[in-house]
Amino acid sequence: MKFINILAAAAVALVPAVASADTLDKIESSKTLTIAFDPGVPPWSYKDEKLDYAGYEWMVASKLAADNGWTLKVVETNGANRIPLLMTGQVDIVVAAMSITDERKKVIDFSIPYGGTQTAVSGPPDVPISTPDDLVGQTIAVARGTVMDNQLTALAPAGTNIVRFEDEATTLTSILSGQTDLVAQATSLNHTIMQRDPSIVLEPKVVLGTSRHGIGLRKGDDALKAEIDAWIIANMKDGTLQGFFEKAHGSPMPDFVVEDVAPASAQ
Repeated sequence: MKFINILAAAAVALVPAVASADTLDKIESSKTLTIAFDPGVPPWSYKDEKLDYAGYEWMVASKLAADNGWTLKVVETNGANRIPLLMTGQVDIVVAAMSITDERKKVIDFSIPYGGTQTAVSGPPDVPISTPDDLVGQTIAVARGTVMDNQLTALAPAGTNIVRFEDEATTLTSILSGQTDLVAQATSLNHTIMQRDPSIVLEPKVVLGTSRHGIGLRKGDDALKAEIDAWIIANMKDGTLQGFFEKAHGSPMPDFVVEDVAPASAQ
């Protein structure tokens, strides 16, 4: 059983009734939106030099709350516990660079995409890797339980040494510290690593896939999903989200994300 399935099943077993609550009514009543937010995944989400929250996810969550007159409350999370936090009712939504996958959709709902990225095994230019077969004998870092973990596990041939770290922050540290040279992650994170240490050069070696990020919601929160979807459409249509993305990442939002939202905006 995949790691994400274990977590989701455990969360469902803990509080099966939470998903039936009308979360939008609760948010409107309290005027507070509580989100799961991972501060260890720059440039998506992190703490700046003043220890204030920053990154694309923070820009999105802050504007979503402000536009609706809600106070934003953060529960810090990582890749492993963001779904359990949602399923146990500790947060209203997840805004944590979470990829939309069929496995996750079995236990939670997602908004339409508001971001996305390409995922790949990346490494130094002088490492001769271009196909999955070239991964044999190589050591590759990846954050446990992430989409990249699942993608790499499915693609890597026998003889590949996959080192799983507990979250993306410690995975990033493993590259910066020289513990590993190869990493399976969103290619947008390569730029972050190279900014932190200009002596490190990373380039995509083997593409794993493309990921669309959605805001995570409990199943049954249809009114909240409709509210958030409409907000994403409006803010994609006027270019706000694309501007946030480029400011955070230093590169344009992937075309496939914008194209995914365009049909919804025409309805």
